[in-house]
Amino acid sequence: MSETAIRSERPRAFTRILRLTRPNRADAIAFALLAGLAALVFRGAEGVAEPLARLRVEPVTLDPVYLPYYALRTVIRMFAALFASLLFTLVVATLAARSRRAGQIIVPALDILQSVPILGFLTFTVTFFMGLFPGRIVGVECAAVFAIFTSQAWNMAFSFYQSLRSVPSDLDEVTRGFALSPLRRFLRLDLPFATPSLVWNAMMSMSGGWFFVVASEAITVGNTTVTLPGIGSWLALAIARKDFGAIGLAVLAMGIVILVYDQLFFRPIVAWADRFRFEQTASAERPRSWAYDLFRRTRLLPALFAPVTGFGRLLLAFDRGSGRPRATHDRPRG
Repeated sequence: MSETAIRSERPRAFTRILRLTRPNRADAIAFALLAGLAALVFRGAEGVAEPLARLRVEPVTLDPVYLPYYALRTVIRMFAALFASLLFTLVVATLAARSRRAGQIIVPALDILQSVPILGFLTFTVTFFMGLFPGRIVGVECAAVFAIFTSQAWNMAFSFYQSLRSVPSDLDEVTRGFALSPLRRFLRLDLPFATPSLVWNAMMSMSGGWFFVVASEAITVGNTTVTLPGIGSWLALAIARKDFGAIGLAVLAMGIVILVYDQLFFRPIVAWADRFRFEQTASAERPRSWAYDLFRRTRLLPALFAPVTGFGRLLLAFDRGSGRPRATHDRPRG
């Protein structure tokens, strides 16, 4: 190719890049949604590092004006517990599935832990977390998140463990044939294969966490009861006062909150995770999500999340297992 042709090709390539990264209507809607969610998270996280006496100055009330704020605080705690459960699941369940000795210890321990009542954990975890952050609200918040964590983590860990143990033998032979390192095997086979089941169990665990919201937000330490702002504490106060109207408002708020995060969070993840489903026959109907379709039409979001994918590639590049010899096949000589 001549130098003149190369110079004329550069502006065309630059124009194509600008066309791909030029914002469209989907980018504007997605940016508005993400900006709104970020603002809500920052609003709900305000006051976490403040002194514990703040809860006595501003106690929980049954004024409907505060109910959206209480719902926001509860949802943030539940998602914090969900992400902690996800991290726990990926580490502990993978270790139990890939190490026989670790599995002999971890699996019975998980079975025992899931049989312990939630209130049984609160008896000692509240004192522990409040000792880590003395006189601060964040200590009680950590205790509440841990209480919700105990209602989610064991189910997710067992689900991921069973998925890793049921990987088809032919796929396992492929990873052995290519001599994949443990990290590459986890990222290329284990995690994608177990993702659909993990997503559905995360949804079930999130639903199960609502049963323990009241116990996690109204914490008693000795003769002192610490009430965190949230739907659970609203319900506890409404039940104590026998205010059926406030109870109805709390149930309505819970329904709206569940509908919102189902549409904006779980439905897109379910639609995305369907691509990893391992089936011999194609499913009759694939899950759909308007939010997932919206994010797929964006042009700037892939560029914003490029550092995340770049970090994954960098991690694989520095993986020591990448230098292992791979299985080779002798070519027939002609």
